[in-house]
Amino acid sequence: MIVLPAYAKLNLALEVTGRRSSGLHTLESVIVRIDWHDLVAVEPGGDAAIPSLVIDGGDRLPAGDDNLAVRGAMVAAELAGVAPPSSVWLGKRVPAAAGLGGGSADAAAAMAAVRSLAGTAAAHIKKDAWTEAAARVGSDVPALLAGGAQLVGGAGEVLEPLPTPRLDLVVVIAGASSTAATFAALQPAEVGDGGRAAALAAQLRSGGWLDETLFGSALEAAATRAGASLGAEIAAVRDAVPEMRWHLTGSGGALFAVSHHAKEAAAIAMQMRGAGRIARACRTVG
Repeated sequence: MIVLPAYAKLNLALEVTGRRSSGLHTLESVIVRIDWHDLVAVEPGGDAAIPSLVIDGGDRLPAGDDNLAVRGAMVAAELAGVAPPSSVWLGKRVPAAAGLGGGSADAAAAMAAVRSLAGTAAAHIKKDAWTEAAARVGSDVPALLAGGAQLVGGAGEVLEPLPTPRLDLVVVIAGASSTAATFAALQPAEVGDGGRAAALAAQLRSGGWLDETLFGSALEAAATRAGASLGAEIAAVRDAVPEMRWHLTGSGGALFAVSHHAKEAAAIAMQMRGAGRIARACRTVG
């Protein structure tokens, strides 16, 4: 058995750049992983076509091959030419429907575990093949499988590694959000050219100061249209700690803010938990 952390992600910057004939939207985004994570365990030696699934924590998660971790394990086994694992166990800690990529992180960790279990059978497979396989599972899975900070393009399959910034952050769950409903509510005026994400990526490459005006998700307006109460909850978080810049990640409903140091992040997270919200002080991980 292999047990791996499944690190959640933040979109430091996200822009929608278009839509393909397949219906998939194209994006430009700077993604980082944070130390809020699930645990994924994969047991080898399966005879069944679909691994059994055990979930510890989390509500209303899909089962069978509708679960992203199970799907990731199966896709990885197919690519490596090995039997699917006998079981996948999820220790869920990252909130769902928050834009933190918890399900995608589980899938990436399951793929990494199967790749490791496959050993020499997987050693010859090129990185591009793993990226392509991960993209079949979900749009955030390639970046999370690759690890570190990534400039992400296309429908998630175009990756450029970036230096991982060392950031202390506060992450607060403002409310739940539906990715499908958010994209359905997107308006043409909210489609951009990717310039904001590109500018932030350039700052990360230079290793200098990061301009927070480049942060945030272009999906925020659509997410608040799609979710009846989400806009009010986002406003309430911002009003509660107005000295911080709060940014939506992905399609929401998690917000994040960059803190000056870890103690400040912990204090603000405690304040938000005292107000009844799910909140956590986090750091970026490579």
